[in-house]
Parts: sequence; C-alpha cells; structure tokens
Amino acid sequence: MRTSEAYIARFIHSKASWIHKQQTRIAAAPPRPPQPTISYTAGEQHRFQGEHCVLQLEQIAGRPRVIFQPADRTVSIQARDLRPETVERLLKRAYRQELQSLLDQYIPQWQSALDVKADTIRIRAMKRKWGACRPRIADLVFNLELIKYPLICTSYVVLHELAHLIEASHNARFQAILTEHMPDWREVEAMLNASTAERLA
Repeated sequence: MRTSEAYIARFIHSKASWIHKQQTRIAAAPPRPPQPTISYTAGEQHRFQGEHCVLQLEQIAGRPRVIFQPADRTVSIQARDLRPETVERLLKRAYRQELQSLLDQYIPQWQSALDVKADTIRIRAMKRKWGACRPRIADLVFNLELIKYPLICTSYVVLHELAHLIEASHNARFQAILTEHMPDWREVEAMLNASTAERLA
C-alpha cells in the first residue's frame, strides 16, 4: 500500500515482455467448452473422490440422508422433498461434510510432518483456486470441489498450502519441500489442473 506509483510503473515496464507473452498465449488458447447443465435429477452423474457416481433419489418420510458409495459409483439421496433445489442443497452440504472429514485427517498429518500450525481452516466454493494460504495469519482455505477428485489430490493441496507457512512463494525452496514430502506432487497437480483453469496459490 505504501509503494509509489512511479515504482509500480517501473516494475510493470520491466515485466512488459513477459506480460505481452502471456497475453498472446492466453489469446491463442482454444475457448473452453461450455459446462454441462446440472439438473440434480435421478440418473445424473456427480463426481465424488474421483468416481463418476450416478445420482439415485428415494423419497422417505424420515430425516434426509446422502449416501456416497464410490465403489458402486452411486450417490443416493433419501428425503421427503426431492425437488432439484433441495437435492442440490443436500448434495453440497454432504460434499462439505465429506471434505471436512478429509481435512480433519490430512491437516494434522501434514502439520506434524512440516512442523507448522494453521490457525484457521475454511472451505469455500472457489472458481480459480484449489486452495489458498495467508501465511501471515496462518489462514487456509480449501475449494469445495476437491471432494470430487481422488483422495491424493486433497492430501496434496493440504501439503501445498501448509508448505506456504514455511515458504510464501512458489520458488525452488518451496518446490523442494513438496518433493521431500510427496515426490510425485507434479503428477498430482497435473491431475487437478488437467481439465480446469483452476490453480494453486
């Protein structure tokens, strides 16, 4: 905030070649295909822990339940109200609970391995990031969409964000930390980024 406009202008000018190169690359990239419309009706496929699960709906009188069965590639929602908006709400709430359960498992493991401690852990629906970390206040945020990917992906994003408590940037030191604790992290990151514009920060 205290940086002068003159300094900012000099910095941007010094990076002009890189900026133009990135603008050209982005402009030449093929347009993204339109996302399929989600209707939250029976027979539709929804991802869970790397599997495409068929949505099954069952009307019951009791409390609503969401049952994930990735081995059978099904997700069952049992509720009195099976309108699409209710099914969407129940599914997203279940996704959040499942991801929280994974974070409760992976965060203590990686905190111990890295000898760091996060003060705040949050889950959010994010469009452009799998996770985020504010090292100064040890605040970590994880994308709700992670629950749709294989377990190793969530484990990696937890490692990635906690590693920022040691090194804030994505420099060689940061990458060395990842390699020490998860030698195949590049393959996992490629899996996450293969079909999306999301990125780690």
